[in-house]
Amino acid sequence: MTGNNANIQKRKIRRSVNRRILRSTTFNILILVIICCTVMTFSMQSLAINILLDSMQPMVRQSAKTVEANIHMLADRMMTIAGDPRMISSDSGTEELSDNMEIRESRNELLEEAARVYELYTIALYGLDGQLMQGIDGAPERVESNFLQLLQETDNLTINASTIFQNKLGITMGMPVKENGNTILYVVGVYKYDILNDVISSINLGKHGMAYMVNREGVVTGHPDQGLALEGKTLVQLNSGNNEALSRVTTGETGATEFPIDGEKMLVAFSPIRGTQWSLVLQVPKADYYPLISAALWVAVCFTLAVLILSILLVLRLAQSISRPVKSVTSRMVMLSEGDLHTEVALVHSRDELEVLTQTLDDTVKSVNRYISDIQQVLTQVAEGNLGVESCVDYKGDFVLIQESLHTILQSMNETIGGFRGAAIRLVHMSEELSGQSGQLHQASVEQNQSAEALVQEVSHVKERLCGVTESSGQTRTKAEEIAWRVREANVQMASLSNAMGDISVNAQEITKIAKAIEDIAFQTSILALNASIEAARAGTAGKGFAVVADEVKQLASKSAEAAQSATEIVSSTRGIIQTGVDLTAVTADSLYAISAVSDQISTISDQLVEAVQSQESALTIMDDRIANILAIADRNLQNAGGMEQASGSLAEEAEVLQAKVRRFILKGGRDR
Repeated sequence: MTGNNANIQKRKIRRSVNRRILRSTTFNILILVIICCTVMTFSMQSLAINILLDSMQPMVRQSAKTVEANIHMLADRMMTIAGDPRMISSDSGTEELSDNMEIRESRNELLEEAARVYELYTIALYGLDGQLMQGIDGAPERVESNFLQLLQETDNLTINASTIFQNKLGITMGMPVKENGNTILYVVGVYKYDILNDVISSINLGKHGMAYMVNREGVVTGHPDQGLALEGKTLVQLNSGNNEALSRVTTGETGATEFPIDGEKMLVAFSPIRGTQWSLVLQVPKADYYPLISAALWVAVCFTLAVLILSILLVLRLAQSISRPVKSVTSRMVMLSEGDLHTEVALVHSRDELEVLTQTLDDTVKSVNRYISDIQQVLTQVAEGNLGVESCVDYKGDFVLIQESLHTILQSMNETIGGFRGAAIRLVHMSEELSGQSGQLHQASVEQNQSAEALVQEVSHVKERLCGVTESSGQTRTKAEEIAWRVREANVQMASLSNAMGDISVNAQEITKIAKAIEDIAFQTSILALNASIEAARAGTAGKGFAVVADEVKQLASKSAEAAQSATEIVSSTRGIIQTGVDLTAVTADSLYAISAVSDQISTISDQLVEAVQSQESALTIMDDRIANILAIADRNLQNAGGMEQASGSLAEEAEVLQAKVRRFILKGGRDR
């Protein structure tokens, strides 16, 4: 009982739906939360980066416009200087103007005034070939070839792509001086970098964001760290060789991207500055926005965990509402597996599958109870001998097979018991006939024994008489006549004996046939008993009583077969012995006929009487031995006939017992017991 309780407890633990639902749901929710948090982390980071990049593009365009406005202001100043009347004279030609000291002084005054007012490092006038014509201190002797070529091509305000001037940072601008629509000079001035640096430094993005400029060749032209611009650093050097980003910046494209700068990941936006060969680049370290992203992630994770706990509580409540009915159903099914068909099923009214489950289990238990009660009633009636009983319950589904099997068993038992009844009746009749024939055989054997004893006595008398013949030869004829008379009488008796032996032989043949019939009946009875045992085994517990009857029938058939076999052997032996007796009787008859012939001739051959008497005495001795054998055979026949009579009586008794046992069963169809 302890082991069974432990097994039941283990099964209950293994089948705990509440724990399985909670464990599986919690595990699935945790996996889902982890996946969602991971996806949310990457998604939020990606979304934040994309939002920042998208927001940086208009910002860089606006910043580029601010820089562009400041450069336009410087360009307007340069255009004002180039358009000042002091630059040209309408009364003289170019060469005269250049040689005129008054004009030179006027221009020099203009240049010094512009340098002082507009914060220029230097400003100078250059000829169309780029040679210095007039300038303040520090003006280069010649304009750079690239810048001069650009001035010549544009023939308008031109800004030098490089911001390096005499190891300082400045903005070099050139403007053609026109007279009568023709360019006569180039005025070139270098603004101090502070004007542009103030604009770049005023662009602040986050804690560590900055703005700087690069030209079309990717060289840094403006940077909060002026050393980088003075060193001529390139964008490729700053962003660890990102040529794709460099190509987008140097082609004048407006956009935003992400690439490392000095080993740190940066968000970079860029836009060209119109009117120049520069592009403004805004860069913000991603690390500046990590705290915000992390805070948002932590808020999302905390909210997710709160939702997780709430979900677990809801799932636990749902699991309990499911597990309670399932546990009840499971416990009832365990009791059902242990054979409990009477405990009622606790119904659940939840209007879902659990209600259907409990209702179905209740219907199943009730159906099984009905079926088992019906089977018990049928088997009880069969055990009481009523084979006409019928099933009273309507079986459904696969249970119809049980009803059909029960009907088949009852029908088979009806047929078998009916066959046993007929066989028992026939066996009684045969045993009665065998008993009568055995009595006749016994009577014939008694008569045969009596005849043999009489023959022995007669032979003894013959021997005594032959001895008397040897004592008195004078009485030979008389004795011979008496012998002849005795011989004739012996012939008559021998004929009777021969007839009796023939009758015994005929009776022995009939007994053999009867014994053979008994043996066949016993064989058929054994087969019927075997079939009955098989059907009883199929019937299970209900067929135990029937199995006992079948076993007794089988034993009775075996005994009948053994008795019939023994009778057959005895009759066969008797037939051989009787045949020997017949042969000996014929020989004896022949001898008696010879004695009769000799007795007729005694009167004529008296001298041969002694020899003949001796011969007859020897013949009588042999006859005495043979008659003794016949007497012994007759005694055995008498004993065998008695045994056969007893066996036939036992067979009749067993047949009556079998018939009485078979009559206990009431067969279907209203047949008598």
